[in-house]
Amino acid sequence: MRLLVPVAVLAAILTSLVQALLSPPLHTGDETAHLDYAYQVWTGHLPVFEDGLVLAPEDGSVPPVQWAAQHPPLYYLVLAPVVGPLVDGGHVFAAVYAARGLNVLGAGLLVLVAAWAARRAFPASPLLAPVTALVVGTTAWVARVGGSGYNDIFAALLTTWLLGLAAGAVRSGLTWPRAAGLVVVSALCLGTRLHTMVMVGVLVAAVLAGVLLRTAGPIAIHGEAGRGATVRGEAVRAAVVAFGVPAAVAATSGWFYLRNVALTGSVTGGHPDWAAENLDRVVRPVPEVLADAGFWTQLLAVFGHDRLPDAAVVLLLLVVPAALAAVAGVRTVRDVRLPAAGRADVLLLVTGATAVAATLAMQLVYTAGGGSPHPRYLLPVIGILAMLVAQGLVSTRHRLPWAVGVWCAVPLVDQAIWIAVSAPRYAGPWPDGSLSAPGAWVAWGFACLAVAVAVANRDPDRTYRR
Repeated sequence: MRLLVPVAVLAAILTSLVQALLSPPLHTGDETAHLDYAYQVWTGHLPVFEDGLVLAPEDGSVPPVQWAAQHPPLYYLVLAPVVGPLVDGGHVFAAVYAARGLNVLGAGLLVLVAAWAARRAFPASPLLAPVTALVVGTTAWVARVGGSGYNDIFAALLTTWLLGLAAGAVRSGLTWPRAAGLVVVSALCLGTRLHTMVMVGVLVAAVLAGVLLRTAGPIAIHGEAGRGATVRGEAVRAAVVAFGVPAAVAATSGWFYLRNVALTGSVTGGHPDWAAENLDRVVRPVPEVLADAGFWTQLLAVFGHDRLPDAAVVLLLLVVPAALAAVAGVRTVRDVRLPAAGRADVLLLVTGATAVAATLAMQLVYTAGGGSPHPRYLLPVIGILAMLVAQGLVSTRHRLPWAVGVWCAVPLVDQAIWIAVSAPRYAGPWPDGSLSAPGAWVAWGFACLAVAVAVANRDPDRTYRR
């Protein structure tokens, strides 16, 4: 299955391109708000919720307030030089497609980073990384956000990068390059979206725990002065990470979150009262949301395009592979020893479970406060979820090509249904819409062909049977 990673990158680009081609420019208020934010940064300003949008396109959805203003500006600093000149030139729709094009490329890069992170986390499972790449590459909400002008793909790319850095540190030790990377990427994460703080906190804690496990006990045994120096060096690097991450976040993004507090009274910068009055959002007790099956199926349907039933998508694409992974874990736990490699495995598994659980808890509280349980809010942990699914698929052993093929077919068919339903609805508002549906179908067809070729491929040594 040597083709899986490059094909997964191609699949992510093509399925994101489907979204970019078929969706009319600015067809959601969210996309308009994100584009407006980037343009305001281009003009040297930061948006304010109550001031509304600067952009006023003739076609498209324009929200009455600037509800993207709560996000820190890093993504928009990247986007501003791309969309700013186009908007200034009167080419607003071209600016939309330029922004989408960057995210399409970001979706492909996310797949590469996810494969790299999987290799760093579990190098003893060579098939995990390519299958993880294909899972991410065919994930519906990677495609939907990858083909839209949102900041979620950028945030997912950064948190997955951080995941790989942390996994490498837990597995192989905290070197100076890894320590520097953890500090820098953590600051980039919090400069993009506030809720990436869950991944930052959990992953940094895992790195520090890994250092503690390796350095516990006597520093020098039987005169091993070299080992003692190594232990002391890693302890110093751990201290740099422990103090450097919050310092870097405070130095780069602290001013923005203080601005949120000054403008809105909260670090998040949200306006729940306005949302309740204007968006029909309802505040509910946390236990009520916790017991709401609809909340869980909607939030966990990150692998679906909203055309197949959410419950079916969650069951087929998340619950079943997770159950297979759990069964495989129970079978192998008897063979786990707890010197170095085994401890790293356990720590990484606990870290992944904690990150996902904390993210779900945060969304639970957010929804109880009147927010929406949107599947794209799970993209910061997409690397962990994809590894979980991939492990379940890999556990099928000699049936792996069939398992991977069936898994990938579900989101691809779901996207085809989305195209069929959306194309007639979008035919009117889409400029030059005569090309939108055919282009989307062509991109989708090539994505299916690429995945089929990769899944049908066999390595000469039949490594997929191991």
